Order: sequence, then C-alpha cells, then structure tokens
Amino acid sequence: MISTRNDWQWACSVGAKAMAANPSFSSGTAILACAAMAVLYVGMLYTPSLLFRLPPARTINEHYIRRFTCSVVASVLASGLCFWLLGSPIDMLRNGDLPAALAVLGIRRDHVWQATLYPLLLTALLYLGPLVMTALNTDERLEDEAKVEMGFIQGLFTRTRDNVISLTTDIFAWRNYIVGPLTEEWVFRACMVPVLLCAGYSQLKVMLLCPLYFGLAHLNHYWETVYPENRNHKIAALITGFRFAYTTIFGWYAAFLYLRTGHLVAPLVAHIFCNVMGLPAVGDALESPYNKVIGLTFLVGLGSFICLLNPATSPALYGYMPGQCLPTAS
Repeated sequence: MISTRNDWQWACSVGAKAMAANPSFSSGTAILACAAMAVLYVGMLYTPSLLFRLPPARTINEHYIRRFTCSVVASVLASGLCFWLLGSPIDMLRNGDLPAALAVLGIRRDHVWQATLYPLLLTALLYLGPLVMTALNTDERLEDEAKVEMGFIQGLFTRTRDNVISLTTDIFAWRNYIVGPLTEEWVFRACMVPVLLCAGYSQLKVMLLCPLYFGLAHLNHYWETVYPENRNHKIAALITGFRFAYTTIFGWYAAFLYLRTGHLVAPLVAHIFCNVMGLPAVGDALESPYNKVIGLTFLVGLGSFICLLNPATSPALYGYMPGQCLPTAS
C-alpha cells in the first residue's frame, strides 16, 4: 500500500506517463463512453417509474429522494466505467490504495483549502454587481425592520440563523446546493475528463467537449416542461435552449477549473456558488436606485475575473501538473 505522499505522487506520475504514451482505448471509445455516462445519469432519474414500475411519488420530498438515490447510483456506475477504461485505478484498488484511485477523479487530500478558496473568490468576482445589489437592498430593508422589531445586529443574526436552518430541511436546497452539484461534477468532470485525456485529447478539446455532454444532459427538461408544467412546445424549446446555453457556458468554466487544479473541489464550489446566486437579475439592477454603483461594480468584477483567471488557477498553486490523463502532483 502506498502510504506516503511522495510515493503517491510517484505512482500517479508513472501511471500517467504510461497511459499518455500508450492509451489503451481510442478517441472514439472515449466519446462513446462519455455519452454513455451522460445518458446513464439522465436515464437513471426515470428508472423508478419506467424500470421498477414504482407508483408516482406521493410527496415532492419522496420524488426528490428517489432522484437523489438515482443520481448517486449513476455516479458510482460512471466511476466504474471510468476506472474500467483506465485500468490503473483498478490496480490501485487491488493494492488497497483507495486515496490514489480517488485522486484519478480529482478527490485529493492535499491543497484542499486552495482548491476551495481561490475558485470561490474568483467565481464571486463574476457576481460582484449582484452581491453589491443584494447587500445594499438587505441593508436598507434591515434598517427599516430594525426600527420596528429589534436592533440591527440582532435582526441580521436572527435572519441568518433562520436561513441556515431552513436550508438543512429544504429538499430544493439539497437538490441545488448538495446532491445536484456533487453528482454532476462527479460524472461530467471527474469521470469524463480523465477518460478524454487518456484517449489523447488535448486540454482545450476536453474543455470544449465535456460541457456539451453537460448541456445535453439538461435537455430532458424539455419533456418535463411540456407535460408536467403543461406548456406549449415553443415555450419549452426556448426555455430548454436557454438552459442548454448557460449550462454549457458554465461547463466550460467548470472544466477549465478542473483541468487547471486537478481538484474536484474547485468546480464543485463554483457550481454551488452559482446555484446559490442564480442568474443575475438585470431588470432589478436597472431599476435599483443604486444602478450606477451596481453597474460599476459589475464591470470591476468582470475585469478582475478576466485578469485573475489564469493566475488564480495556476496549477502550481494546487500542486498539480496539468495535461496528464492521471493526476500527477508537482
């Protein structure tokens, strides 16, 4: 068993170089494998009713608990397909080296705080305008409420506490901030990226390909928009097309973070933060009395994001050597 960090780095380095020199599967096989992972992830969501003939869920919580279970199962199966194609992770597991096998998926014990903090702050720059707008609106509202109810600080503490408590019991919060981001990043980044790299694709091609699978995996919302929500096909197509566009754009960014850091945590925290913030409320910003301040902070945030994108994701910050099909520590 590989017990020390240096031994783990050496093992990953040797495995990566061997796989890069002699890939054991073709680029076409990698494309089909990634397509299978995407279909598996989406198709698994419908297995309770289509395969097991379970009756419809009685409550919204039961519905999403079923989906959470299916997403986790799909993630495990995608990991199995990834490991089977790569081969080396299976050898690592046979040798009892679970950390090295998980590192293939970007699950690493080193440089965790860097992979958490830097991508989070970088992503927050894109939302600097909305964050300032939220802060200004919150301060204004809390000041008004504080005059009637309680002191400003106590009111802020109470609302923060209530929001945190509600998140732990809200099934939609679990979907948007925990299960959804974790399983999606696991399948569409952690499992797909190593497969494509080991098939000989360049980092640029991998960054462009993975998000397409991620975007296509959201097309099932067309069906769910037409039938359960009873909307016409034109509206459903517009909603689905818009969702495909922004999920693909985010997928490019998430794949970039993963390729640069070699850490699953990096795109995961970005995914969660984007889900928390949602799409910028442009209309509210334009109507706000602080619209000039909000507009300026948005431009400052965007410019800072562009300037810091490469430095903040430098592989050296994360102890990572990019471009290898298996993770290689520097």
